[in-house]
Amino acid sequence: MLLGLTAISSTVFAQGAEQSNFVGPALGLAVSATQTKVDYESSLSSINGQSSQCNDSEAALVASYGFPLTTDWVGTVGLSYGLKSSDAGSINYAYSGSQTVTAKVKEHVALSFAPGYRFYSNVLLYGKLAYHQIKGEYTDTASTGGTSSHSGTGLGFGFAFALSPSLELRAEYEAITYSGEKDLLTTGKPKQSTAGLAVLYKF
Repeated sequence: MLLGLTAISSTVFAQGAEQSNFVGPALGLAVSATQTKVDYESSLSSINGQSSQCNDSEAALVASYGFPLTTDWVGTVGLSYGLKSSDAGSINYAYSGSQTVTAKVKEHVALSFAPGYRFYSNVLLYGKLAYHQIKGEYTDTASTGGTSSHSGTGLGFGFAFALSPSLELRAEYEAITYSGEKDLLTTGKPKQSTAGLAVLYKF
């Protein structure tokens, strides 16, 4: 009888541990390979229609909270803050000689919601919808340049792996389209594609 009760309690405990995967608060670090592209529209014909592009890396602090939607479905609310700037390339144009506009993005903040399906007790496949905000920093050899705030929407997907009850690994891809913002005679509209990994500690 005692052995039977012990077996039942062990089974219940194991099931409870499995159900707690991906649920609750977590904090961690994400690193990603990022391609940033900026499309330009301008009243200057030598700028209008050009695009700058650059591949770079990003690092961000990540905080999230997961909660059960059903037995197999989990919803995760996330917040991230970028720790470094990313290059967005440069373009050349003609205006009183040869000029160059160089772009980079920084202060990247994102708020997301990711519903996911638990295939196994320790594997979650999720989709992601996110609101993003960045600052675009533009340096122009013909003027003082400037900084613009861009907001955007990201769509992505990923896998989460529960390495232990307190450690989680995520791998995801996301495509982000930002608003176009005008500075002087030119409007810049950034886009980003990111593929990255995140390690999070669950509390």
